[in-house]
Amino acid sequence: MIPFIKHLSPPRWLTPTAILGELRRVSNYWSILIISAIIGIITGFLVSITETVVYHILFLTLYNHLFQNSWIVILIPMIGVLMTRVILLQGGIDGMGGTEEVVKSYHEFRGKIRLSSVLYKIPAYICTLGFGGSAGMEGISTYIGGAVSSLSSKILGLLNVTAEDQRVLLLAGAGAGLSAMFKAPLTGAIFMLQVPFRGDLAPNALLPTVVASVASYLAMVSVKGTAPLFTMAAKTQFHTRDLIIAILIGSLCGILARLFLKAYRATKVWFLSGPAVLSWKNLLAAFILGMTGFIAQKHFGEALPLGPGYTFIQHLLSNHETFFNLLLLLLLKTMAIIFTFSAGGMGGSFFPLLCLGAATGGLIANIGSLEPFDFGVVMGMSSFLAAGYKTPLASVVFIAESTHSSAYLIPGLMATVFAYVTSGATSISSHQRDREDIHLSRRFHLKVLQAMSKTVIVVPAGITIQQFRENFLMRYFHRTYPVLSKTGSLIGIVSVQDVEKIHQSDWEKELIDSVMVNKVITVRESDTIQDAIGRMNRHDLDFLPVVSDLDPQRVVGGLSRTDIFQGEWASRL
Repeated sequence: MIPFIKHLSPPRWLTPTAILGELRRVSNYWSILIISAIIGIITGFLVSITETVVYHILFLTLYNHLFQNSWIVILIPMIGVLMTRVILLQGGIDGMGGTEEVVKSYHEFRGKIRLSSVLYKIPAYICTLGFGGSAGMEGISTYIGGAVSSLSSKILGLLNVTAEDQRVLLLAGAGAGLSAMFKAPLTGAIFMLQVPFRGDLAPNALLPTVVASVASYLAMVSVKGTAPLFTMAAKTQFHTRDLIIAILIGSLCGILARLFLKAYRATKVWFLSGPAVLSWKNLLAAFILGMTGFIAQKHFGEALPLGPGYTFIQHLLSNHETFFNLLLLLLLKTMAIIFTFSAGGMGGSFFPLLCLGAATGGLIANIGSLEPFDFGVVMGMSSFLAAGYKTPLASVVFIAESTHSSAYLIPGLMATVFAYVTSGATSISSHQRDREDIHLSRRFHLKVLQAMSKTVIVVPAGITIQQFRENFLMRYFHRTYPVLSKTGSLIGIVSVQDVEKIHQSDWEKELIDSVMVNKVITVRESDTIQDAIGRMNRHDLDFLPVVSDLDPQRVVGGLSRTDIFQGEWASRL
């Protein structure tokens, strides 16, 4: 017998436990990729149907025929955005656009889009986009992709898709929607990797997002063909002067994007403030939207500011307009975008930003007598998008994919960098974060008091479900609300899901007390962040009421997953 043989043991990576663990990991990895491909294919075909119905059949029919009438061009967009407003109010649904909802769901709801909203939001999108509202078609396409990913996780529940994997699949589905709508698979993938964070990329989502985007692109072009979104005479050689002009365009777009976003937010807040009803403010905003089409129809012979923006950009690429006309188009398109959303319309922000950039770049091209003229237009497109969404890489890639030309990549990259810098930290997405906080564990020992929100919307006991819906759900659009007694003590918590269990005919007579959850999971202000995360995970919650250390029935704040994962509160330590 050889004495040392009994001391030999297989390497740790060859043990049965390690091998099974690796097989499980590999199996899960390939499962996610396969699911991503399936999501991409389904999304691609759904988007092709949606584009045909909404853009080609509905919008272009109106645009090419009825919009030639100077008065009807005012009325139809008004009807569209106001119908959207009514649909959303009837369903008690927020008007958050597709990309914005994807970003919010990624950060706050573990990658899940509320499927019960689909029956309201899809018709709402169609009314805005099909009737001439100035919003992007990518809004409905990314929403469709996100909804398909959420539905797939329910259907494939046996695969035990984790919360992190669901977040990845959400980005994959949304990227597939963008890829199909613009026939731009790389743009769809990169945009969705960039958009959740201002200064970072979404982790672990690269391959699933690329796979889904490519799959949806193949599905789309099998039906629609591979023709590019735009046609233009691309520049093949560049000189120092061209690069300097690209930098100037980028810098100007960055500054204008900051101003636009301030005006956009302030106007939208004012017009949509107040009771959740169809108000005179909505009517006024809708009328201003219609007037932009009226003015353009009188001056240019077509309602260029209305609709998703394809005709607007192609017009700028194909026509060397005068300085006055370019300035007028920029102002009209800006007003059309702002008042579409201020009236209650729905749609994407990707293409509206491209349109504003195209007009801005056209102005600089006109001043600098650029040849070809479309060089300035394209530089403006990529710059304004990068400034507005904080997605410089996706903005540059979009130029190449939408025109089937890579000639503008280098000057486009220079322009977007300057646009990104001059625009500052502002973004059209209010739910974007600076970066993924991978050092959260360093804060586990800190107190809930330091991260909680001190402003919490609470519901008084004794009100009816109808009152709760009108005064809380449709006003604040939160998902969860603490319920307080007449003395101010915490007695329950109610969510959107609790209300949905009651038939609409009973809303007037059923009290909120009958549907609320009486056993409330809370956290004290002196508890640690780690305690709060543990309770959220154990009970599958996204929000915890924070109660006083001295009185466990007195609500002093609220803590959501967003509050925990936002990095800003750390600056208050």
